[in-house]
Amino acid sequence: MTSKASSALAGGSCATAAGLAAIVFDRDEEPDPPLIAFLEAATKRGVRVAGLVQERGCDDSSRAVQDVSVRDLVAGATLPIMQDLGPDATGCRVDPAAIAVAATWLDAARATKPDLLVANRFARLESEGGGMLVEIGQAFADGVPLIVCVPRRHLDAWDAFACGLDVKLAPTRESIEAWWAAASPSERATAE
Repeated sequence: MTSKASSALAGGSCATAAGLAAIVFDRDEEPDPPLIAFLEAATKRGVRVAGLVQERGCDDSSRAVQDVSVRDLVAGATLPIMQDLGPDATGCRVDPAAIAVAATWLDAARATKPDLLVANRFARLESEGGGMLVEIGQAFADGVPLIVCVPRRHLDAWDAFACGLDVKLAPTRESIEAWWAAASPSERATAE
């Protein structure tokens, strides 16, 4: 994490804290469909959304692991993020090179100063200090409202990163909508 991100985490302002949300999910839960539904509705309400969402390319369970991509919410470009390690592989199939490319997309999205930035995951690579960790930290340091999906198995690493300055959400559209209504100044003004 950059020193700028570290100082923002240490500062801990309430406005910044409310702008950091983690959708915590278990292996049997799918956080992406409710997140995408929220993002589509927010975009229709005029919220400037940028970043990355994760999508599966097919419903065939034999290929589902290899057919995972990230989609840039502004450009619409997609990037496969899994590597085929063969049928007998048991290791992590996430392609670190693809994640490095995705990190540049996330950083470019952050630079546009959106109302809401989306990072598709904080997972194994981020929990080990790599992946998109720097880009997530920079967005937080810049005060850009950020939402990220966090597998429960990586929650301890997320908690160490976020230092308690986040809001944890269930993987439901309702919980995401409620968080955004509280976190977004424009959404709060609309509700009043």
